[in-house]
Amino acid sequence: MKRTWIALVMIAASAPCIAQTISGVCMISEGQHKDGTPVARVMLSENNCASDGRNCMEMSNTSTEWRQWTGVSPEILHHDNATTDAKLVGDAGTLTCNGIVHDSILSGRFSFDANPTFVTNMAALGFDGILPRKQLGMLMLDITPAWAKQMQSLGITELSTNRLQGLRALHVDADYVHAMAAAGYPELRAGKLTEMKAVGVTPEKVQEAKSLGFQPSEQDLIQMAVFKIDRPFVERMRARGLTDLTLKKLIQIKIFKLDN
Repeated sequence: MKRTWIALVMIAASAPCIAQTISGVCMISEGQHKDGTPVARVMLSENNCASDGRNCMEMSNTSTEWRQWTGVSPEILHHDNATTDAKLVGDAGTLTCNGIVHDSILSGRFSFDANPTFVTNMAALGFDGILPRKQLGMLMLDITPAWAKQMQSLGITELSTNRLQGLRALHVDADYVHAMAAAGYPELRAGKLTEMKAVGVTPEKVQEAKSLGFQPSEQDLIQMAVFKIDRPFVERMRARGLTDLTLKKLIQIKIFKLDN
């Protein structure tokens, strides 16, 4: 028994320690979402020097909603030389950026304190192995165990921590999921939902495609959005006498620029 206890102590002593606090340089400035909504643009440069000198800085650039922050706002960024402690608190942990405003940018040092309860709660939902760096990313995206559980309850399949981040970053919500299912796409795979939302596939565009006589698959919808296969384009091609057009042919016309 004594030998077993000594062995366990030796294993614990030699096991790598995962720091629960991440620190580095931070910058917060004003930005805009694609729809024009004001957002806080946050750049973090993490001190992460390896023994061989590589990867001395891990950099990330993320947009967050202003409502997530205390201690910083667009108004504060307009006061040059103002000092402030900007703080973002969520289920995943607490991010603090202490700095000074210059040229409408808050610059300083940041620290992120990971919340261990978040990891436990996410693991209970099947999302294991969340390390502090990923936890920081989930904080920035306002991912919570309650939201992850909601995504599961909607019937979304093939979920992982990376796909949760993709869904959240692209604002895939219950309304979008329900609308796509009602439009004829009830097989809700996380990867395809993310791809469709990223290129602008909407239930309205699905209805337009069907009204033109097509029955597009998820991949067809993605390609239609990428190559801008819309009603004006289809009707213009049909007006040229091309009446047997399939989606594949329309996409080829776009790729090879045969519509000019």
